[in-house]
Amino acid sequence: KAIRLQGFDYSTHANYFITVVVKDRLNLFGEIKDGIMLLNQAGEMIIQQIDNLKSLYDDTDVPHFVVMPNHIHCIIAQMGHDYIPDIMRRFKSETTHHYIEGVKTKGWRQFNGKLWQGRFYDHIIRNQRAYDYIANYIFENPARWNKDKINIHCDTDYDTIMKTVISYDSDGHL
Repeated sequence: KAIRLQGFDYSTHANYFITVVVKDRLNLFGEIKDGIMLLNQAGEMIIQQIDNLKSLYDDTDVPHFVVMPNHIHCIIAQMGHDYIPDIMRRFKSETTHHYIEGVKTKGWRQFNGKLWQGRFYDHIIRNQRAYDYIANYIFENPARWNKDKINIHCDTDYDTIMKTVISYDSDGHL
C-alpha cells in the first residue's frame, strides 16, 4: 500500500509530522516513569542522530521531536531540495548502524533482523493550527504514554491524534 501522498513533491518547502516505529514495538530507547521519558544510551544515540540530520541537510530543521521507548515523533521543516524519504532512509540506516555497534560493544538489547519498521508515517502539515497541535502532542507524548497506541500496553481509550490533525488541516477548527 502506498503511504506517500500521490502527486506531492516531497522536496518542496513544507512541515512534516513524522513517526518512526521500532520493529515489533520493542522498547529499546528507555522507559517512561511518572510521565517522563528516561533515555538510555540508545535513546541518547537517537537524539545525536536527529541532531546530525540538522547538520547533514542544510535545508532541513527538526524543531520538535520526542524519543519514546519504541518510536520517535518529530516535525521536519523542509525548506528546499532535500527529499523526505531520502532523509528518513539515511536516519534509519545511521541509527541502525550505531544501534548494532551498541549491541556489540555496550550490551544494548538485541532486536530481530531490522531495528525499524520498513516504513515510516508522514503527514504534511497544512496550516499553523495543525502545526501547533502536533508540536503540543509531541511535547506531551511521554505524559500520555498509556494513551499512545504504539505502546503495546496502551489503554483501550488510546489517542486518535490523526483524526484531530485532519480536522485541523481541513478547516482549522475542530
